[in-house]
Amino acid sequence: MNTSAHISLETLADMAENRVAGAALDSALGHLATCSACDDTLSRLRHLVLTMKSDRAADAPRDVLVSAINIFSPSQSPLRRVVAILTFDSRSAGPAFGMRSLHTSSRQMLYSAQEADVDLRITVQNDECIVAGQIIRDGCAGGVVEISGASGSSETSLNDLCEFTLPAVPIGSYSITVTMLDVEIVIPELELKG
Repeated sequence: MNTSAHISLETLADMAENRVAGAALDSALGHLATCSACDDTLSRLRHLVLTMKSDRAADAPRDVLVSAINIFSPSQSPLRRVVAILTFDSRSAGPAFGMRSLHTSSRQMLYSAQEADVDLRITVQNDECIVAGQIIRDGCAGGVVEISGASGSSETSLNDLCEFTLPAVPIGSYSITVTMLDVEIVIPELELKG
């Protein structure tokens, strides 16, 4: 067995995929004739390439991959799930709410969830509801807001000011989930009506 100057793993991988030609291939083949360690590594790489090329399994869904990565990633803290509680609803506010609210077409709802508040503005147009709002807390960058109900679901990202506007949805019952790096805030029951 020749133990001096083994073929690099990168070159062996290229050989397994038939990407080496000319003088480099001739030199590598000469080494393989005398080195059982490199020859064995090349055989295992060829088997691996063949297995990968013959695999017809479907890719795992994105959410499953993210979940699996989070399980084995020590740098990420576990995602906390917090249920938000309604603390203000302009629909139930009487005249004491003030003159500024007399002619508004939007309903305002404020939810509290430990270290964050969720301010919602709901506007009804043509039997559809547009839900917009803002997450009031630091560290919202990269957050996603999802609304889901019997008619389906949709999502949008938070902007730099932690604001969002969801696509219009039909009148009905929904839940809203706000997912950020360290916390998931859930509004489990939101009745959208005209």
